[in-house]
Amino acid sequence: MEERDRFERLEVLAPIDKRIITYLILFITIIVLSSVFITLYTEYLWFLSVNYVEIFLTTLYYRLLTFTIFFAISFSILFINNVAIRKASQEFLGEDVKIPHLLDFTISAIFSYAMSNKWLQLLYFKNSTNFNIKDPIFNIDVSFYVFKLPFINSVIILTSITLVISLIISIIAYAYIFRWVESFEELKELFPTNGYIHLSSLMLAIFFLTSAYFYFLRFELLTSPHGAVNGAGYTDVLIRIPALFISSALAVLVGIVSFYFGIKRNVEVVFTIIFIFLLFTLIANVLLPFGIQKFQVEPNELTLEKKYIDYSIKFTRTAYGLDVKKMPYNVEENLTIYSIERNRGTIDNIRLWDHRPLLNVYKQIQQIRTYYVINDVDVDRYYVDGKYTQIMVSARELSTDLLPSKAKTWLNKHLIYTHGYGVVMSPVNAVSKEGLPELIVHDVPPKGKINVTRPEIYYGELTKNYVVVNTLQKEFDYPAGEKNVFTYYNGNGGVPVDSYFKKVLFSIKFSDVNLFLSNYVTDKSKIMFHREIKDRISTIAPFLILDKDPYIAVINGRLYWIVDAYTVLDKFPYSAKYNFFNYIRNPVKVFVDAYNGTVDFYIVQNEPVIKTLAKAYPSLFKKEMDVEKRKHIRYPIDLFRIQAEIYATYHMDEAETFYNREDVWEIPHEMYEDLTIEMEPYYVILNLPKSNETEFVLMLPFTPKGRDNIISWMAARCDKNYGEIVLYEFPKGKLIYGPMQIEARIDQNAEISKLFTLWGQAGSKVIRGNLLVIPIENSIIYVEPVYLRAEKTQIPELRGVIVAYNEYLTMKETLDLALEELFGVKPKIETKTKDVKELVEESIETYNKAIEEIKKGNWSGFGEMLNKLGRILNQLNESIKRK
Repeated sequence: MEERDRFERLEVLAPIDKRIITYLILFITIIVLSSVFITLYTEYLWFLSVNYVEIFLTTLYYRLLTFTIFFAISFSILFINNVAIRKASQEFLGEDVKIPHLLDFTISAIFSYAMSNKWLQLLYFKNSTNFNIKDPIFNIDVSFYVFKLPFINSVIILTSITLVISLIISIIAYAYIFRWVESFEELKELFPTNGYIHLSSLMLAIFFLTSAYFYFLRFELLTSPHGAVNGAGYTDVLIRIPALFISSALAVLVGIVSFYFGIKRNVEVVFTIIFIFLLFTLIANVLLPFGIQKFQVEPNELTLEKKYIDYSIKFTRTAYGLDVKKMPYNVEENLTIYSIERNRGTIDNIRLWDHRPLLNVYKQIQQIRTYYVINDVDVDRYYVDGKYTQIMVSARELSTDLLPSKAKTWLNKHLIYTHGYGVVMSPVNAVSKEGLPELIVHDVPPKGKINVTRPEIYYGELTKNYVVVNTLQKEFDYPAGEKNVFTYYNGNGGVPVDSYFKKVLFSIKFSDVNLFLSNYVTDKSKIMFHREIKDRISTIAPFLILDKDPYIAVINGRLYWIVDAYTVLDKFPYSAKYNFFNYIRNPVKVFVDAYNGTVDFYIVQNEPVIKTLAKAYPSLFKKEMDVEKRKHIRYPIDLFRIQAEIYATYHMDEAETFYNREDVWEIPHEMYEDLTIEMEPYYVILNLPKSNETEFVLMLPFTPKGRDNIISWMAARCDKNYGEIVLYEFPKGKLIYGPMQIEARIDQNAEISKLFTLWGQAGSKVIRGNLLVIPIENSIIYVEPVYLRAEKTQIPELRGVIVAYNEYLTMKETLDLALEELFGVKPKIETKTKDVKELVEESIETYNKAIEEIKKGNWSGFGEMLNKLGRILNQLNESIKRK
């Protein structure tokens, strides 16, 4: 009686349990769908605010399409497999073994979601653009390897995983159905015909997929290193590629034969065929290539691999954009004070302020308040007082994390302290009497020689939290003495929070109920998020790799962040790997308005990857850049460093030299404080050899591997011939001191060492800055600034400049004094006074030349002509006064 009551209670509870499970599933589904909706809709509103809705929809389309394709493949296989199991069980048992289709759906959904991050592969596949470069083995355009092959491989991987899962499910299902069968012979007789057809079909599909795998694996050999070659070598071309093709064809044949004998119930023949195929695959694709490589190639590696090494050198240079213009640099030891004066544009822009100590100086003298942060120091160039000048620049951002603990309220963090303010700028070579930089833009509001009309920084490197503007609470703008100035936002940035519905959505998105409850937020308010510039750019264009060092520029009075964006690939044939890629370009410069948050993507190099992306996103990229913006783009240090490291080995033209590593170069080392560090590429303004124009370039010297002398130096041009890379090679038999040799000479100099010791004893820290190698008129001078950092103030001060030339080395208080010590003082020469007529004619001629320079787009030449015209007009004024 009790047992019956217990079963009756269970029967009553069973529907209740099912209802609870159903409600629980429904609840979880609603939560998940709501979360997805909130994320997608709020992101849609953000894209709408930055005028990139089409980009949002295109990316969403490719993500959904990728998910759909992979889901369709996996679900179709699992569904058909499920139906086949049911048919077989129906034939044998008279009823279905019901594996729920929900399992097929769930497995497919999980796999497809995991594979949906391959959406960029699909985008490349659909919009592929030719490189017009064919590989030397298959004679196929490179676009196949980088745009087509990755997605094909992903399809093969997903299909193979799904087929394996199907096979496992089938084995488990049939093992359950025939769990009482004791012998294999009995199983063969009892196993239903539909079961044989099902398993044979599975084997056929697996072998067809194996055939596809082997077929496409041939192409993979060109994109992975093998021995001395970054790609297919002698053994690969002679043995592996033909063997893989034969294996691919054989897999189709084996699949068909196995299917035939499988449905004929001849299982032994099937196993025999499979064993023979596996044995052939092992011999042809593993043992034979190993034997050929070990006993034929390795003893004669250079002879047999020479052709493939040549391919590797050529394709690696192409992949890293190393179309380097080589020029001899015949060093002459004939610099004079007149040479120095002729190159005053270079001398006046030698960087005496290393960015590391300068950052400390800026923080000490220009952060102004505890909540302001000067995070980084960057290099750019401007016309200051008519002169083309290299400038150090930093943004003054605001961090609410630095507010006093009691001031870290929701109101302060999100409504009041919303933006940073202004920039700090100083010439690279200007030093005050106190040993500090001479600031040309400083303080708040910003003052100085460069006009900043919109100094607010709502978008920056440290702006990681959301803020709400145009609320009933005024925003803090900047401090003015003991008082603060407040403001309202007057720009285009931000997403309107013009309804309760949006307030609810954003409150949920940021898990912040204050956003909904606050009475300060009105229907005219805007919420700003994705304010950190790299996050902002990546949200719009996740397919671009961003430079680690954005820099800020003043353009027409506004502040813009400039970020270099790279396209990278990892399947470029015969190209050497660097980290995770073997192809890189810098085709896009991104400008982010620090006030409005507008993001503009400008194409500066029309290479195949960016062409492919532009096909998919036609409204994203701009081809015409404003002239003022173009003045501030620069060749990126990250890219140049990568190219330098690759070129240090791949500059060798001969396969034999490359194989033996006879002429490998290295990036030199230098001293910083007490440490030996690798030399950084550095920006300089100079006249390149055989050029009459002063220009902004990025440069780096090379030393032979294991030695300290300089063998060459490489420069990337940033102005008129943007992107051109030039290599200047020193004569082979001539010793040119390298940075560490100069550092050693500094250490050995008795007077300098004595002075360093004296300063150290006085309680100050001696900091040796960047050692700069400066080319001037087929000669080389070396410049190293020396700073003192007192323990009390912690402010580094420039206290000396070391200059070395040939066998001479000196340290003086200023660069000019050091140069005079080495080269002497320029004598004053009496010149004939020109009359008014001559000066008028010369001024007209100079004016016409200035117009010609501006037509050519040569702004540095225009600046020089403008300076010259100013000098002539001053002379003309003096002549008129005398008369």
